[in-house]
Amino acid sequence: MTVSQRLAPIVKTIVVSASPDWAFRAFTDEMSVWWPLDTHSVGLDSAREVRFEGAVGGKIVEYGDDGPIAVWGTVSDWDPPSLVSFTWHPGTDPTQATMVTVRFSKVDDGTEVELTHTGWDRRPDGSRARKGYDHGWDTVLARFTP
Repeated sequence: MTVSQRLAPIVKTIVVSASPDWAFRAFTDEMSVWWPLDTHSVGLDSAREVRFEGAVGGKIVEYGDDGPIAVWGTVSDWDPPSLVSFTWHPGTDPTQATMVTVRFSKVDDGTEVELTHTGWDRRPDGSRARKGYDHGWDTVLARFTP
């Protein structure tokens, strides 16, 4: 008998003091404002901006002074201000992309932002990559505050 063990998704939840509309727009339209490009980018020394093209099929692209550095993913679901999903492969092979879904839900104190990162079994280094992202998302989301 063969036992197949799937790598569990990463789920991170934060609450921001803002409306779901604001949180969704800040997450997508203002990614360069809060994303820590100095530590979490493909071109660490040359990264200047990340753009999130807001529509199904839109790309998430890291830019430097001389133009695009890397595609990070492609939007697969766009439902403002409730949900956005995208493939995730910053600077790596898109055929081994994982999947990120971010939900924005109104709560008493503002908006709950729930990020779910799945698809680790698609990567040959899935277990190692998952471990790094488990801590990485904490660092990234800690900067996503109004």
